Amino acid sequence: MNVHGPSKNVNLRIDYISRTMLSNLPDLLIDLLEVAAYVYCADQRLVRGSEQLSKFGENWRRSLRFSIPVRELEVWQDPEVQDALIDTLGFLSDDSYTFDFRQAETPVQPKELYFQDLIDPADEHDEVALFSGGVDSFAGAVTDLVANGRSLTLVGHYSSTKVRSVQEGLIAELKRKGFDRRLSYVPVWVSNEGVRAREFTQRTRSFLFACLGFVVARMSGKDSFSFYENGVVSINLPLAGDVVGGRATRTTHPKVLRGLEHLFSLLLDRQIQIHTPLQWLTKTEVTEKIAAAGMVDLLSQTVSCTRPRKWTEGQKHCGVCSQCIDRRFGILAAGLGEHEPPARYMHDLLLDDRSGGDDLRMALAYVSLFKRISTTTKARFLVDFPEIVSAVGHFPGVPTAEAGDRLFDLFQRHANSVEDVISSALREYSTALFRNELPAASLLVACNNRGHVEVAPPSTYDADMKAFMDRLSVAPLEFAFDDDQERVYFKGAMALEGANFKLVAALIEAFRTAKKRRSEVPYRSAPDLAQCLGISDQSMRQQLKRLREAIEPLNVSLGIPMDQDSFIQTKERAGYRINPQCCEISVADITGSISSASTD
Repeated sequence: MNVHGPSKNVNLRIDYISRTMLSNLPDLLIDLLEVAAYVYCADQRLVRGSEQLSKFGENWRRSLRFSIPVRELEVWQDPEVQDALIDTLGFLSDDSYTFDFRQAETPVQPKELYFQDLIDPADEHDEVALFSGGVDSFAGAVTDLVANGRSLTLVGHYSSTKVRSVQEGLIAELKRKGFDRRLSYVPVWVSNEGVRAREFTQRTRSFLFACLGFVVARMSGKDSFSFYENGVVSINLPLAGDVVGGRATRTTHPKVLRGLEHLFSLLLDRQIQIHTPLQWLTKTEVTEKIAAAGMVDLLSQTVSCTRPRKWTEGQKHCGVCSQCIDRRFGILAAGLGEHEPPARYMHDLLLDDRSGGDDLRMALAYVSLFKRISTTTKARFLVDFPEIVSAVGHFPGVPTAEAGDRLFDLFQRHANSVEDVISSALREYSTALFRNELPAASLLVACNNRGHVEVAPPSTYDADMKAFMDRLSVAPLEFAFDDDQERVYFKGAMALEGANFKLVAALIEAFRTAKKRRSEVPYRSAPDLAQCLGISDQSMRQQLKRLREAIEPLNVSLGIPMDQDSFIQTKERAGYRINPQCCEISVADITGSISSASTD
């Protein structure tokens, strides 16, 4: 890939920057912009796999190696900088990254060529914030402008002119309402050129977006910028059993943001902060802020859909992607449905037929997830939803115990909003439901139907749907660790002993400590684990394979759809750990006869 010259195939252009701001841009930050553009564009070029996932997305993890010329080679070769870059990107997209930086040869791309629309004079504003044109970013912007009385520089990324027109339309309306002198907009165009995107998950988009915000903030002399996104989307629990790893986006996950802060701080040797003022709000509460700021007339001009190729002049929401589903629930729960007619969506959230592809499945997964959350107690929240654990230690100034409680309250409020929307619609359309006047594959009928909903599936849909529904309803894998007998017990007449027990014993303390502290369970590196067991790396891997084979019968005896990571989890470069979704219970709680499954 290349950002300039005869072989240019990556576009990077930033408009509406003042000459004064440009003079404040060091070469190191030009390097960062190029690195971010390469990572983002490579992410789109390299397909993860088919839509029909096997083993819950095991093959969706990619190994990516970049060889990049940079201007400030010494900084980029710093091991701490490389570790921060690799760790943050690895968690963000669940891929493996390797970077080989080399000295850029002369002539390199002059920075002025990235900024083709320079302006004068400079606008000096209080804050720099990222602006996508969706509900959250618009709510954050109008809250800062109206309620907080701040002036803003909004940075918008687009790879489609349709997206830019949405952002520019909202900015123009805000300026028309009297905020012209307190508002400026910096549009950034990053895209592949001459190469069609093959992968649309775009998990690294937030890395690019954050780099853009950081660069513009530093050009303005600031050490911070804001990400406007609600807390439920920030954590973004996977909707389904096969929505794991690279498919479960972590774009503004607290751990990602802290990792970005660390990287940016290392690069410039100064403390950089990323503010998330909407972190403790639900989608409904964020949407209500638009009304509170007196901007509800612009709500329908915001766009959340991630499929701009499908947009039409009158319909810019497909209505079936997770972002559209989340948006519509938030607007209806906020009582603002009249300000965005259902006709703006290609598929109505509740009433339209969703029998095509995974459309019904996606909507049902959304409702099922929050239905399950609504019935979960605070004591079980982190156990039943272990993905939350990776976030609780990454809220500045908030102790982990308090963060866990606040996240529980946040998700409960959102779950209540989803329930309120469904309950209200069931009352409103009770007659149509009784008369069977609504499509059988509509979300409202599916929520009202206790039986099986028949939809026209793709060829492998039955197996995938069964695995997905099992994953939603099944309890976490429970085990008991018996030091005295040197056995690991499972429900379903299963036990591990001998070499299998020793492998689990080498990982159990880290698992217990992390659970007690409500922190993320750390991985143990392969060499360290092998040394602890007194065997070679190859023997240790063979032992792990035998352990996984030994517990395969649990698929049948417990009805748990297990993959190779269900008990002992493996992550490239990181090592091994007991899966955080597992639950350790006492030996006395394991009932039934126990049979040995030793593979000594």
